[in-house]
Amino acid sequence: MDEAFGFTFNGKPVTPAKFKPLYVSEFRRVLDTYATAGVTRVLEWGSGLTTQILAAHAARLPDFELLLTIDSNPPYQEAIFAGRERPAFLREMALDLAGPQSLAPELAYSTYPLRLGRNFDLIFIDGRRRMECAFIAALVCHEKTAIVVHDYRRLRYQPILALFDVVEDGPEFRVLKPRPSVMTALGESRGYSAALFRE
Repeated sequence: MDEAFGFTFNGKPVTPAKFKPLYVSEFRRVLDTYATAGVTRVLEWGSGLTTQILAAHAARLPDFELLLTIDSNPPYQEAIFAGRERPAFLREMALDLAGPQSLAPELAYSTYPLRLGRNFDLIFIDGRRRMECAFIAALVCHEKTAIVVHDYRRLRYQPILALFDVVEDGPEFRVLKPRPSVMTALGESRGYSAALFRE
């Protein structure tokens, strides 16, 4: 029997019925295809129902280490697991979209993953500042990382293709892989960028 996904925010239910009919089934198919054994770290920009789905999927993967989910709305993010157990591998970060307007070293919504100094095996981009997130994804991925983008048909998101090659275009999600020429061009700057902010 499928797990029931959903939560309540501001007195209103957030369930699969709120989304397009294929949203949940297509997302789960993508995970079944690209988040398999060997995937131990997942990054999500834009917390929500998918965070519950990712957590349930990750719990079935051997040696899974980290699901980092980032959102700009603390109360919304808190509501997602208010009525269910938070897995030990879940790290929730509610961060300002712009960050401090100073020379302070704090990282904001899109750049926070650099602080961890780790690569991710699957990256899901479904929140704000998607172009910035895509650039940071190129700095925290490896050659086999799957990058998944929701609402990918929007014209303003097409520059992402300068960084990644298309693996598949589904009804709801586009799956990408790092473009080898981009990985080569970024070269040492990938590690240097992460080292600046590492914990």
